[in-house]
Order: sequence, then structure tokens, then C-alpha cells
Amino acid sequence: MTFTDVLDKDLIKVPLEHSTKNAIIEELVDVLASKRGKSHREEILRAVLDREALGSTGLADSIAIPHAKTAAVDKVAVVVGISRLPVDFNAQDGKLSQFFFLVIAPEKEASAHIEVLASIARATSSPAFRRLLQSARSADEVMRLFLD
Repeated sequence: MTFTDVLDKDLIKVPLEHSTKNAIIEELVDVLASKRGKSHREEILRAVLDREALGSTGLADSIAIPHAKTAAVDKVAVVVGISRLPVDFNAQDGKLSQFFFLVIAPEKEASAHIEVLASIARATSSPAFRRLLQSARSADEVMRLFLD
């Protein structure tokens, strides 16, 4: 399973409105809850925050991939968010983050979860691609970048 297999225009938010780590995570979870139903919002949020407490999911090159496995979902979902202002996400390289990929997977789909995380890392590895992503102004533009 790759990132583009689960990419959904309704789960892309450009730009994100918040500017702190926890607020960004909550905003991404809210995007998912608005599409998939709010009944499991708190459970999903708690799973992501608990995972984040184990170690930051801020990677290098302005990328952050907060993620969790939870029984609150029945299939892998990815929410993409782009922030106009860099956010301190405690990234591995010490830099601020602008590109966020919330990955939520069912507990029983560990391999799909890992595959999607790896696929996001590959898709965002190019500096030129990240510049294009930074200039995207809509969910449609983000979709085109990833699918072309």
C-alpha cells in the first residue's frame, strides 16, 4: 500500500490555521473526523498524542508525520496539511515543519501503516517537490502534485 492509494482530496487542508504542534495535530484529526465521523475523534486524538509523547514525529526537511494505530478506524487514512508558517515540531534536524501527514491505521494493519509512512518519505524527498508543495494553494493542487 502506498500513500497515493489512500490519498483523498477531502483529507487535504491548505493552509492549516494553527501554529503549535498540538494544535496542528488536533486540526489534522478534526479534518479526518469531519470526513469519517466525529464519534471516534477523541480516541484518534489520544492515540496520536500518546504516540507523539514517545518521540517527535517531526522528521527532516520540514516534514512531520504524526501517526498512530488505533481500533477507532477500520482502514488506513492520511490527512495532509500544509502550513504557511513554519511550526516547531521538534524535528530531527532541529528545523521547523511546514508539511504534515497524519497517518491513522487500524491496529491490525501494521504493515500497511509502515508502507504508507515509507511512501510519504519517498514522495517528499525531493527539494524541488517540496518547493512545489509549499506553493500549492488548494487541495486540488496538492492532489495533482502527488498523482502526476
